Amino acid sequence: MVKGRPVVAIVDRDAATRKSTETLLSSFGFNIELYGSSDEFLSASAATQARCLLVNIELDHISGIELTRYLRQAGVSIPTVYVSAAKNEAAHHAAIELGCVAFLEKPFGSAQLIEAITTATSSNPFFER
Repeated sequence: MVKGRPVVAIVDRDAATRKSTETLLSSFGFNIELYGSSDEFLSASAATQARCLLVNIELDHISGIELTRYLRQAGVSIPTVYVSAAKNEAAHHAAIELGCVAFLEKPFGSAQLIEAITTATSSNPFFER
């Protein structure tokens, strides 16, 4: 991890998606933490240095929306960018109510993702616990 660069936590069940997103975001100067599930993120959340959460809506066990709700109930507020492979109006509405920075439907362009992550990491230098 390079000191001074913003950390983005990627939560996605698809290993290939996690890796390709890590490669893209790293090339733009972000440090990355990778998690395969909400449970995995929650287990490590006390030690995370993430300034932004990039989370897939469609996760096993605890959805991306449920993860954010859980974090909020625990007093943790972290700028969040949601991604979804399915058109899901209910999830989109819930994400907006939770104050998401962006809601990106796959397929989306790398420029859209970089813009959303840059906005998220710029808006809150340190998330609140």
